[in-house]
Amino acid sequence: MEKLKHASTLATLILISTTLCWSQEKKAEVVVEYDRFENRTMVRLRPMELARSTTDNLSLGGTFLNKGSIPLPTNRVDLHFVSFAKEWMYRDGRTLILLIDGERLTLIPVLRDDEIFRGLASESTSFNIDHETLVRIASAKKVEGRLGRREFELSKNGLEGLKELARRMQQPQ
Repeated sequence: MEKLKHASTLATLILISTTLCWSQEKKAEVVVEYDRFENRTMVRLRPMELARSTTDNLSLGGTFLNKGSIPLPTNRVDLHFVSFAKEWMYRDGRTLILLIDGERLTLIPVLRDDEIFRGLASESTSFNIDHETLVRIASAKKVEGRLGRREFELSKNGLEGLKELARRMQQPQ
């Protein structure tokens, strides 16, 4: 469990560090990174902007990892949501509700973290889901979501990114 928490925290930090400069117009990208010091391979969907306003933004990324230098098939993936806002947006509402082609799916977070980052309230929330659920989300024609007070819709680009992450879960290379 401690390794999962460490891995999720590492993934969240990577997500935070890249979220500030990521924009929705960029093509969703899945990358593979090997950490030779930890002897661990991480496959991650780079953060995608889901929603932006004058007071906050919300991004989504995903990761799975394994021991060794070669990505291995897995059945579990972490989806990471990160928000930067002028005030706390998700402290009281971290449940994720998705409408997948109109069908409701409720997810409970496995990891949450809050901090002040560059003068903004930084909040991250991770959800661990199985391959079948990710494929269901990624294969939908329309995915709407609500996390806390923020509603969003996954773009076609976002769905393509999740499809690629799901494919890599079964065929990592």
